[in-house]
Amino acid sequence: MWERGEQAPLSRAEALALGRNGTGNRAAGAGWRHACHVMLYAPLPTGSPPPGYAVLMQLRFDGRFGFPGGLVEPDGESLEAGLHRELREELGPATAGLRLRPRHHRGARVWPAGGTGSGSDAGLVTHFYIRRLSWEELVAIERGGPRAPEHGLEVQGLVRVPLGSGLPAFLRHRFAGDAREQLLGALLALGIRPSPLNEEPAGDPQIQVAGELPPPPQT
Repeated sequence: MWERGEQAPLSRAEALALGRNGTGNRAAGAGWRHACHVMLYAPLPTGSPPPGYAVLMQLRFDGRFGFPGGLVEPDGESLEAGLHRELREELGPATAGLRLRPRHHRGARVWPAGGTGSGSDAGLVTHFYIRRLSWEELVAIERGGPRAPEHGLEVQGLVRVPLGSGLPAFLRHRFAGDAREQLLGALLALGIRPSPLNEEPAGDPQIQVAGELPPPPQT
């Protein structure tokens, strides 16, 4: 089983090379499944209180918080195409024009077979993206969420992460996979410093270096 601290996060190219044997341009190499999730955020209107951003997460069917996204189809679907498909299913029609590019990829983490508790023979690679939206785009996604096919099923609703004094309390909820660490690392990359927590967040190689990540692309 994978242990914390054993490996550095993978780039998009490194993750796609797993199990490839030099063939094809597929998102899922032999023996590996790939899952993509994205943090959507937008700057608040002028005059809003600091830190000046809105960050979206979702409440899942299992009562945990996570980022929108899911598994990429193993039939040649690209990472970004798979993520876009999942966004349409989970967030609704307002994501139809959303463009996700390889430059929005922020890192990948490897979970060898049996390391996810799923019982699958295939290992899992989780990819994390960060995508900046306009304020109008973010509000449109929030309003369109109830019309998404998975609303009330896989997704119970969208939430804005409380980035002020409420963040420590929010972080004590249960999160899917490493979504909590991804959130903290992304906030650091955006220059958002959370208020001191009563307990240290769980470490993760992908997030321990997150403060060194360059700022995410503007679009």
